[in-house]
Amino acid sequence: MSRYTIGKWMLTVACMGMFSCSKQLDVDPEQAIPTDLVFTSGATSLSALYGVYSRTQRVEVFGGQPQAIADYMADNVDYKGSTTLADIATFTTMPGNSYVSEIWRINYDAIMGANAVIDKVPGVQDATFTDTDRKMYVAEAKFLRAILYFQMVNLFAQPYQVSQGANEGIPLVTASFDGTITYPSRNTVNEIHAQIEKDLLEALPDLANTFTDASLARGRATKGAANALLSRLYLYREQWDKAAVYAKSVLDATAYYKLAADYSFYDGNTAEDVFSIQNTDSDNPGAGSWASVYRPTNANGRGECPFSTNLVTAFGQETNDKRFAMSDMGTAANQETRRFTTKFPNVTTYKDNAPLIRVTEMYLNRAEALAALNGVNQESIDLINALRTRAGLDTWEATDFADGNALISAILTERRKELCFEGHRRMDLLRRGQSLRADDASKKAGADRIILPIPQREIDLSDALKGHQNPGYN
Repeated sequence: MSRYTIGKWMLTVACMGMFSCSKQLDVDPEQAIPTDLVFTSGATSLSALYGVYSRTQRVEVFGGQPQAIADYMADNVDYKGSTTLADIATFTTMPGNSYVSEIWRINYDAIMGANAVIDKVPGVQDATFTDTDRKMYVAEAKFLRAILYFQMVNLFAQPYQVSQGANEGIPLVTASFDGTITYPSRNTVNEIHAQIEKDLLEALPDLANTFTDASLARGRATKGAANALLSRLYLYREQWDKAAVYAKSVLDATAYYKLAADYSFYDGNTAEDVFSIQNTDSDNPGAGSWASVYRPTNANGRGECPFSTNLVTAFGQETNDKRFAMSDMGTAANQETRRFTTKFPNVTTYKDNAPLIRVTEMYLNRAEALAALNGVNQESIDLINALRTRAGLDTWEATDFADGNALISAILTERRKELCFEGHRRMDLLRRGQSLRADDASKKAGADRIILPIPQREIDLSDALKGHQNPGYN
């Protein structure tokens, strides 16, 4: 695999517009390839699986755009780019926003590709196709479907905390496309989360521990990746015991995952990486990707996503933080001189890998979950001290915290600094009942427009979605 280039065309077995095709179903030639011509052997099944990975590279999926949107809807980024995206940053976007529509369409395209692998691979007739590989390919597709649905429900639905998950989520489709266009209604957040959990738990026994090639070890789904995503899911649902247990499963797998000694691991496929979308000079998200939006114009980036003043202030609470040193000054899209992250430096071919899950997050997940369960406790403090030591900061003592809430608040600050510009901040604020903007207390979970609108195109096509737009966009 170079990294995901093999069989990219295979994914076209999925209808790219299950929710957005016109009623005449205007199908491209590639989309007309029958699935029985794709899933004919172990080799073509692997190629189809790689096609799903390839779809996740796209800028609208894990190529940087949804992650940047999550950052600048929160308080890490002061967005300085185009009007259409700026509307999202200012909470004034409309259901016809083209970026929102494409995020919806292309993520579901990838989901449908995963569905095809899950449905069709078990029936492939090939005597050389081992049962181990067959089960592993299906398990990888289930992991991909899970992480895709997780991203989508976080963007388009209120978090679990609003009504303990009973609120409207997104349409759940788990069957492969059979030629019949359907228009499903919205499932609840709980139903989406239950499917994510089911996919990951079912995938775990059949996923590989690792692969010998570093790009595959970090770029394909593994047991560690599934455990890590389960930890995140349970953290978001406040199932603290499970969040802690699944994070520990990753941390205990020291043969595969270890905290890096410094911050040179980005794009390195090191033991710090649990799951990263792999990009190369010739196989990458293209313009609008991580480096494109996060680097300044004088470094050939777009200069759209500089540090917010609020984030600079947060880092300023302690001097000599090595995480803050991963930044420089540059020219923003509006010609202001601002600070930018250097986590994603490649603005030539956009080949920086997308760091979707890092071992660092597991330190943070377990520390927060244990603090929620037990209040001030030494293990949480030790976990965070490992991160603070790497960052060049003083370590914590139990006596530094009056109670568990104070410890959790401090952990969330560490989480912000560790994971800034990787797409986590928005959901961390919402799930903890905090406002997305320090100067606007109304931007909390449950408020209008703190989630994206259901694209107008989808509502126009589907009777099942009419009357089910997110509040504030009607």
